[in-house]
Amino acid sequence: MSRGRERHDAHQAALAGLGRALSRRAGNACELCGARGSLQVVELPGGPEEPEPDWALMLDAPCQALASASRFRDPDAMRFLETTAWSETRPAQILAVRMLRQLAQDDVVWARDCVDGLYLDPEVEALI
Repeated sequence: MSRGRERHDAHQAALAGLGRALSRRAGNACELCGARGSLQVVELPGGPEEPEPDWALMLDAPCQALASASRFRDPDAMRFLETTAWSETRPAQILAVRMLRQLAQDDVVWARDCVDGLYLDPEVEALI
């Protein structure tokens, strides 16, 4: 087996190992929209090489698709981001603000209003 494959497998195993702790933190609900159901561990881009709880979150399938989308088809269905942007769960807040800023750049009025009204801790702002 190649070294790259071994590293990938080890990374995936470490990520899966975060699942139980993240599930408890999330209360078995999607950390972005709050829906209950099947959840997966998703890492935020820009995090450390080794998976860490502060750089991962539990998402349902629709939010996983949104998190990896370059464009959003139905911005009005994403209004839950207005609440998640104030989350005390740092990875959820970071992802929500990143998505809100993308929506604001696409001239979605409610997202722009939300971004304009946000106050972010400087430490969190640096991670976005």
